[in-house]
Amino acid sequence: MGLGLALLAVTLGCAAPYKGLTKPTPNLGGVSGDLQSLSDAAIETYLKADMRPAFPTILAVAKVTDVREWNRDGWTSSARVEGIWGTEGQGWRALAESGNPTATLIEQVQTVSGLLVRPPATLKALRDGAAQLHAPLLLVYTQADDAQEGYNDAGMLYWTIIGLFCVPGHTVGHYTACQAVLVDTRTGFVLGTAEGEAHHEEVCLPGAVSIAADRTRTKSQSAAVQALQANVRQLLLDLSKRAAPAGPGSAGR
Repeated sequence: MGLGLALLAVTLGCAAPYKGLTKPTPNLGGVSGDLQSLSDAAIETYLKADMRPAFPTILAVAKVTDVREWNRDGWTSSARVEGIWGTEGQGWRALAESGNPTATLIEQVQTVSGLLVRPPATLKALRDGAAQLHAPLLLVYTQADDAQEGYNDAGMLYWTIIGLFCVPGHTVGHYTACQAVLVDTRTGFVLGTAEGEAHHEEVCLPGAVSIAADRTRTKSQSAAVQALQANVRQLLLDLSKRAAPAGPGSAGR
């Protein structure tokens, strides 16, 4: 009994009521500073530009994250390139695979490595990296996450001690949102944007909170990226309807 009360005190003392998830806001501002505060002349240039990508082409994909660091001037943040691994990387490469609706548009997908773009990963630096990969199109994306946990209404049954071991009185949730911008590598002109989001919640026993947190994070992040990739695929198909005629060897230009 004493052990059960001690465990109960620790469980309820360290936890708070579950407050629910809040949609996170991805921020690409760190890489697109050169698109902010445009002059009137620059705005006019953007409005008059007839940017029509030529297909088939090569697509460079870059995933960036905002990293905060402490130095003598205080906290600073800068965008850095992340590696794109596993099923996430395969999902981007699938845009060029036979059977995919975009296979006739995208001849090859190249991922931009941190070896090519040193921090801070500005849009210009990312375009330089895409150019080194001979990719006329560049897709830059980022993700943001919100994770929450706490006891739910059933958590009151923990006071029965037995409920502590058999009642799923905790709720764990994870929300992931992704945002992407597709740009012309040569000019930096924005051709389109895409988003993807997903969230998952689970109820669990107090001893399984960390396991549930890992599971909801994995499910949420995977589903959000898949939604983003589906929306990028549709964006490319929509752009192809107003694409410029492609000359011989256009993908490698």
